[in-house]
Amino acid sequence: MPGAQEQACAADHEWVSRAPLAIVPIYLRTGGDLDVLLRCLVSLVQTAPQADVLVVDDCSPAGELVDLLATTAGEVGFELERRPVNGGFATTVNVGLRRALGENRDAVLVNADIEFHSPRWLEAMVARAGTDGTPAAVVGARLLYPNGLLQHAGIYFSLLHRGFAHRFNLGPGDLPEALVPCRCPVTGALQLIRHACLADVGLYDEAFHMGWEDVDYCLRVFAAGHDVIYEPAACATHAESLFRSRTAKGQEDWERRSLAVLLAKHGAADLSAFVPSYA
Repeated sequence: MPGAQEQACAADHEWVSRAPLAIVPIYLRTGGDLDVLLRCLVSLVQTAPQADVLVVDDCSPAGELVDLLATTAGEVGFELERRPVNGGFATTVNVGLRRALGENRDAVLVNADIEFHSPRWLEAMVARAGTDGTPAAVVGARLLYPNGLLQHAGIYFSLLHRGFAHRFNLGPGDLPEALVPCRCPVTGALQLIRHACLADVGLYDEAFHMGWEDVDYCLRVFAAGHDVIYEPAACATHAESLFRSRTAKGQEDWERRSLAVLLAKHGAADLSAFVPSYA
């Protein structure tokens, strides 16, 4: 029989009746970035019409493109919020997570380079239970490169490399092992966070400017006694790091500092539960 904490989590989820809030952080530099973003938003609205969509601009250098994006908000069906300074991924998504927390909503993080092709991906994430049968606190998805190979099927910890990596990366998109749900950290590129989890664990840690903030959040969720589950039935295409892969001023320093924060916070933690036999 579930304990008091699990019962409270389930009760909270039943109480959350407002539409999930899909949070899309953006950082536009070229017209091609805008095209990719619009494909993301159109596919998101078409495949998950039950969600409200909030686009959060992290002070894009191409402000004229954000101006142009604003003119499409009503037609496509999203709300746009613009940050006055560039702060990085965690700070940007926290704009939406803070709203979801205050408005009693579940939140769904969606990278701007995600494109949805299958209906009911959000239903699959919302329906995913944890190991105790109650709604999983955080749920991830199966993400494919545009060529159909696996980009993400959950995250594992490698004893060989002493770091985190995507499970089955570059394997076939329908690899049987990747079609099985797994209790493990999941990427923030497409990540459902329950309202109860936000209330208990909090927001993303803004000490992470670029990278590892999603792994940190999942480890915090596990430490709080909740489940993070990879759900393969939720599937989308992810052109990984399309926007941020082009090195910008200060980006490499941000990434080094983020890794240092991760090691400082979790370097002494027992990560054996996330080490597969092939690592």
